[in-house]
Amino acid sequence: MDLHAVSYWDLIFAAAAMALPIFISRYARLGLEKDLAIGTVRLLAQLLIVGHILAGLFAINRPLPVLGVLLVMVVIAGYNAAKRAEQMRVRVVVMATGVIGVVAMAVCAYMFYVVIGVEPYFNPRYVIPLMGMGLNGAMNAVAVGARALDGRLRDGRERVEAALCVGATGRQASLFAVREALKQAMVPAVNNLMTAGIVQMPGIMTGQIISGVDPLLAVRYQVVIFYLLTVITVLSATTTILLLADSYFTKAQQFAPPPRAIRRGLSPR
Repeated sequence: MDLHAVSYWDLIFAAAAMALPIFISRYARLGLEKDLAIGTVRLLAQLLIVGHILAGLFAINRPLPVLGVLLVMVVIAGYNAAKRAEQMRVRVVVMATGVIGVVAMAVCAYMFYVVIGVEPYFNPRYVIPLMGMGLNGAMNAVAVGARALDGRLRDGRERVEAALCVGATGRQASLFAVREALKQAMVPAVNNLMTAGIVQMPGIMTGQIISGVDPLLAVRYQVVIFYLLTVITVLSATTTILLLADSYFTKAQQFAPPPRAIRRGLSPR
C-alpha cells in the first residue's frame, strides 16, 4: 500500500478549513474566534516541534534523552491537572505530579515489558507516544475529579459537619463527595470502552490502518492501549481524590477546606 505523504501545503489547506468554525463562532457571537484561531496555529506549531524532537530522539536512540522527555511530560501533566482543577497550590501540584508520574510509569512499564515486549526497554517509538497518551488521560481525570471533589465538599459542608458531629471520621464524612468525584473522573474512560469500534474508530488504530498495518494487528494494539489508558486513568484519579479528600480535614478531624482556587501563581498551602 502506498501511503500518501501529507505535505506542508496539505497542512495549510487543512488549516484553512478551520475558518468555518471561526465563522460560526463569530456569527453566533460565541466569543471563541480568538481561541479557535490561536488553537489552530498553536496545534500546528506544537506538533511540528514535537515531530522534530521525536525524529531527533529516534536518531540518537539513547535512554537518557528519552527519560528527560518523560520527566518533562510528567511535570507538565501534573501542573496542568492542578491548573484545570483550579487548585493551584504547591501541595496539589506536587501531589498530582507524583501520582500521575508514578501510576503512568508503573502501568506503562507493565504493558511495555510484560504485554508488548518492547526492545530496547527505552524504545522511544513506543515509550513516548504511549506514555503521552497515558499522562493525558491521567491529567484529565485528575483535573475533573479534583474539581468535582472540591465542589461537592463545599456545597455539602453542612452534611460533612453533621457527620463529624456524630463521630464520623473525615474520610467517612467525605465519602459521598469522593464517590461522586470518582464517577465523574471515570465516566470518559468508561464511555470510551463502551463505544470503541462502534461509535468511534480510535485514532491509533486508524493511523496504523492508513499506514498499511494489518487491521487485526492494529486492533490488538488498540485494545492494549485502551486497557492501559483506563487503568492509568482510574488509578490516578482514585489516588489523587483520596489524598485530596484527606487534606480537607485537620488532624483533629475538623472540616477545614483550603482557600478558594488561585488562578495565577501558586499558593503555598
